[in-house]
Amino acid sequence: MENYENNLFKTANKLRGKIPPSDYKFYVLPLVFIRYMSEKNKSNVWEKIVDESGQEGIATLLDQELKKILPGFDQVKNPYENIYSESNLPVRTIKELVDLIHEIDINGQGKKVDYLGRIYEYFISNFAATEGNRGGEFFTPASVVELLVQMLNPQEGIVYDPACGTGGIFIQSNKYGKKGMKFIGQEQNCKTIMLAYMNGVLHGLDLQMKNGDTLLDDRFHELKADYVISNPPFNMKDWGAEQLPEDDPRVFGKINKNNANYMWMQHFIYHLKEDGKAGFVISNGALTSSNEADFDTRKKMLEQNIVDCVVQLPDKMFLGTAIPSALIFLDKARGERDKILFIDAGDFGKNISRTQKILPERDITRICKLYHSYKQGKKIKYNKKGYSWVTAVSDVIGNGCKLMPGIYTGVKEEKTDREANEKAISDLKDQLRKQIEISLQMSGAVFKELIE
Repeated sequence: MENYENNLFKTANKLRGKIPPSDYKFYVLPLVFIRYMSEKNKSNVWEKIVDESGQEGIATLLDQELKKILPGFDQVKNPYENIYSESNLPVRTIKELVDLIHEIDINGQGKKVDYLGRIYEYFISNFAATEGNRGGEFFTPASVVELLVQMLNPQEGIVYDPACGTGGIFIQSNKYGKKGMKFIGQEQNCKTIMLAYMNGVLHGLDLQMKNGDTLLDDRFHELKADYVISNPPFNMKDWGAEQLPEDDPRVFGKINKNNANYMWMQHFIYHLKEDGKAGFVISNGALTSSNEADFDTRKKMLEQNIVDCVVQLPDKMFLGTAIPSALIFLDKARGERDKILFIDAGDFGKNISRTQKILPERDITRICKLYHSYKQGKKIKYNKKGYSWVTAVSDVIGNGCKLMPGIYTGVKEEKTDREANEKAISDLKDQLRKQIEISLQMSGAVFKELIE
């Protein structure tokens, strides 16, 4: 870790002042990908790049080699075409970047190409952290992804992410699933989808990706997936609802033209198989929104009996936004189960900076263990004040269809130690008595001085 962690910061330093921090990843990550493909194909491409990195034609060489290994997307020009040639990066800087990627020691790391995949993933997460507000647009924090994936535990079939960013959900799902899983994604940002493609290839995934606005241009309109796992953009306003056809097959509720949260949910549900499952991130506001369209859709979801679990996340989990968030889990094959598990993990998490938290492994394990026990019908205590509660769907509908976990879990009961409290009160009384005695003595002394 230390080797490429140091190189990460060195690459950032080389690029500082030459291109915006938000673009660092577009120039550094393709170099990791080119090296990976060279290692995988046992070619001398990377050695050639290293040898010629100080020459005037290096930018053209990089563009040529990248073009050979990147896919084409319908109706979209390759966003990386001539990216190095058309940049203002001097030859010296490109050489320094190539040298830094070359310095990463992959010898003695088992499968070298797997190691390069981990490096790529590490670089993505850390470049996101340098971008502040913009980092959250393409990157979902690793601990949130891990919680989503571990709770759903996808083992086989198709995993679909209609807002796939750089593909982190696919990578994590692949770690838990069996061989033969297929990953399908759509992403609007054409540069970001290329990063996701590289990420998938680096990790050996069976991957299919398309570029486009998912809500207005569903590129996989016939897809039915075993799992939908996603972190869609929060609270999208002016998202183009008026462009939806009246007979859009995804829509079963009303449409909120000023907020896309529930259109995303309808999209997820439409793309699930009859026994499919979904897990996704949503803003807290969507859990209790009183907007007529949102309420209508939420009520229909409850009436369809597909809402399985809702988890309140701690604050400061996402880069660049203070919007409180939660996870919703859907299951289209709940059968006779007519209850919802609510989990309030708002007090969980560990601060890693003033503005960001992560969920440590112990928190993820605790939440997942509870949910898996619930799914397996284990007879354990689920109703714990301030943490978890199992509530009948009919009760949720009767409570305004609100899905905020805290409404059902309530506030944690604080145990009080009566003896300790009584002793503390007694000690305070003794201190107060002594202070009064001292005060009386001092006032008496002062009074005596005055009358003499």
